[in-house]
Amino acid sequence: MAARIREGINMGCKSSTQKEIKSKINEVKFHPDNLVETGMIQYFYHSPSSKLPIRDVLNELKQGHKTEPHIEIGAENFLNPCYQPNIKKFAHSKDKYLFLITTCRNKEINEVFGKNKTNQFIVGYIIKNRILKIDEKRYCIKGQTFIYSFHDSISVKDLFGKNFAQSENKGKNLSLMRDVFIDNQKTSDILIHFKNRTNILKKCIKEIIELDQRNPNDKKTCRVLRGLECDFKEECMRWKV
Repeated sequence: MAARIREGINMGCKSSTQKEIKSKINEVKFHPDNLVETGMIQYFYHSPSSKLPIRDVLNELKQGHKTEPHIEIGAENFLNPCYQPNIKKFAHSKDKYLFLITTCRNKEINEVFGKNKTNQFIVGYIIKNRILKIDEKRYCIKGQTFIYSFHDSISVKDLFGKNFAQSENKGKNLSLMRDVFIDNQKTSDILIHFKNRTNILKKCIKEIIELDQRNPNDKKTCRVLRGLECDFKEECMRWKV
């Protein structure tokens, strides 16, 4: 089978609280060489203001100012837990790739490319290079990250015959199917599709920076911009692009 699916309940992303302290981050030991060429999906909310496949920085979808995927450091579940059971299972699995999927919310892109506003698209992936446990309660995946334009994206419906989301409940949290594991053949198909496409990671980060300027300080999607410490500031591409 291309994907092993178990239907689950809502597991939306949690927004950050007003009071924040420095997180305790521990490295989880594992052997990357033991990973296999399979993957798992992770959904994120797309920013309607952007033609690029980036998170909803401005809370336009009324689900919070999204911090994940935190592509600036090549991570998922870094600042806030987002579908935590999904990430925990991925962290403990031998799957190598976390495939990022979203629904395009930019009207111009949908019109130009004829995208169906209810369909989902695979727009990139994170290779599981590191596993972090934050504050002893949530897992974060960190690794080399690849993001591709909507033009170069893969239709989930075309690849699997249907979308992974059941509904959007008129603006409320997505009722997502969770525990969606992508087998070796489908993983290979995805990687081959993206092989000769351009990784637009830096371009996406620049867009996130620009949109974040519109947010008040306590709603920035970056710890440093909130006036907090960040263990990964030195390597964060936000300060290098």
